[in-house]
Amino acid sequence: KRLAELRGKWKEEGKPEVHIRIGINTGEAVVGNMGSEDRFDYTAMGDNVNLGSRLEGINKQYGTEIMVSDHTYEKVKDDFVFRELDIIRVKGKKEPVRIYELLGEKADISEDILKNIKHYEEALKLYVQKNFIKAKEAFSLLNDPASKVFTDRCETFMQNPPEADWDGVYNFTVK
Repeated sequence: KRLAELRGKWKEEGKPEVHIRIGINTGEAVVGNMGSEDRFDYTAMGDNVNLGSRLEGINKQYGTEIMVSDHTYEKVKDDFVFRELDIIRVKGKKEPVRIYELLGEKADISEDILKNIKHYEEALKLYVQKNFIKAKEAFSLLNDPASKVFTDRCETFMQNPPEADWDGVYNFTVK
């Protein structure tokens, strides 16, 4: 929210816009000074840290800025508004993760945004049900990068249907 305010200020000052991506996951991690006696750094390590890092990068694929895992979503869903984005499997992991886009605090979200979230999630259900024609139609009515991702996926699956046992999970093959 503060970065959006600063973007406007910086634009007026002729400065370049700054865009960031954030990936958030919740879970246990090893935290502390790591390394040797001569060279060390304070850091966090573990699968949960790695997933947060992967989500940061995956934002780029969906055109989003803040992405959270289902683990984080469950802990804060009563305080913030999210849009369920997808169910993914990150490279090197077998278990899928439901991912969400953080849109803001509940008090700051307009009715139009809430309607768009509902429409997107209805389109996502059609997609998971393999109803790619109707899902593509529904996603194409939304004008955002994540919906475009699914419009393209639907087109691909209409030409090359997924396996019969497809579970709706998108597998990322890069970090």
